[in-house]
Amino acid sequence: MVGAVACLSAYTGIGVVVHGSSGCWFYPSSLLKTDLGCTDLSAEEAVMGSGERVRAVVESALARHPRVAVVNTCVPGIVGEDLAGLLDGLPVTLVDAPGFLGDASVGHTAAVAALRPVVDPDAGTVGIDGLSPLDPFFRGDLHECERLLRLAGAVPGTRYAGGPVESLGRASPVSVVANPVYAAGPGERAGDLLGLEAVRATFARLADRDPRIDPGPVEEECREADMRCRRACERYLARHDPPRAAILGDGDRVRAAARTLVRYLDADVVLLGDRAGTPGSPGERWWRAGDLGLVQEALQATSPDLVLGSSFEERLSPGAAFVPFAPPVRGRPRLASVPLAGVEGTLALVEAVLLACTGRRKA
Repeated sequence: MVGAVACLSAYTGIGVVVHGSSGCWFYPSSLLKTDLGCTDLSAEEAVMGSGERVRAVVESALARHPRVAVVNTCVPGIVGEDLAGLLDGLPVTLVDAPGFLGDASVGHTAAVAALRPVVDPDAGTVGIDGLSPLDPFFRGDLHECERLLRLAGAVPGTRYAGGPVESLGRASPVSVVANPVYAAGPGERAGDLLGLEAVRATFARLADRDPRIDPGPVEEECREADMRCRRACERYLARHDPPRAAILGDGDRVRAAARTLVRYLDADVVLLGDRAGTPGSPGERWWRAGDLGLVQEALQATSPDLVLGSSFEERLSPGAAFVPFAPPVRGRPRLASVPLAGVEGTLALVEAVLLACTGRRKA
């Protein structure tokens, strides 16, 4: 449910109503800090029906928005209310995304599908997929993807999620992906932008598809960024041992970060944690990072001196250098739009790791 609400809230031209209790509304509202409606479902209405309440809340939202998305939560999802019938005649998009269906990416995918984007093969733009306001790097990734596309002579197009909701009526025929866990848009995917090699490969595919796109300037930026990372990391390694690293978050980002740390810092990556992956065993590097008990066990077993992850992993590894890498990130003001994708994403990651490792040694 939260993934669906986050996705929908990123678009302009559509309001969002959570069909459920006030508790179902409060969590995404506190995370997203945006205007969300709520039917505030009571116990009696859950049993007897909530038709009047739903329609009244939606009509109120339509006074402020030209269109409204109603996101179904667990209780009405189980009861099986006929929302389409209750809201007949109103400009409403229904999204069935109760929490028991899966994690935030499942809700995100359901929301994109419910908006029914239509690919226009003649749009002449390149979309940006894999964006969610739940991701602490959402805005930075968006800006970096747009920057690199313009650098190569491409026109940034449809966002999944974000921008005017009307843009989905003429969606880009091809997209680049910021964070694959949230990739949900239609059309062709040229590839992700996680790491310099991925950036090169993705823009090469875009150029093969469209001769108006020139990957040369992006390739030059990748070469320069590679040199900057090598020089900075060589200075660090001249004085310190390579870090013993644990990386926990979304699987493709984890893999990309591991490649970057091995490439530039010769890191010993002792733990890889995928929030959506299958559980590992104590003899493997891969663990399921969605279970705090397993995460704690894995961190104790591997004893990393560098941890990339969320505030949960930071709390579980008080003696390690820490780099924010996955939500939630608490107790740290986040004002700048820092990316993980693209050229600037690689530079930002290496910089953050070097600062964290150096700061730990000085402490």
